[in-house]
Amino acid sequence: MEEKAQGAIDYLLIIGAAILVVAIVILAITGALNNSGVNGQLGSAQSMQSSAWSSLAAQ
Repeated sequence: MEEKAQGAIDYLLIIGAAILVVAIVILAITGALNNSGVNGQLGSAQSMQSSAWSSLAAQ
């Protein structure tokens, strides 16, 4: 009986690991791990900085 339980636990762990790997691959393919959000924020900060410098230069 104990060997069957051990086999079932091993099976469930393998299935869980496979699901985790598939989820990571899907996230990588769809671009969810892309840094586009960070780059977008950086571009916004740079445009705010340039507009601040422009307003200071106008004074």
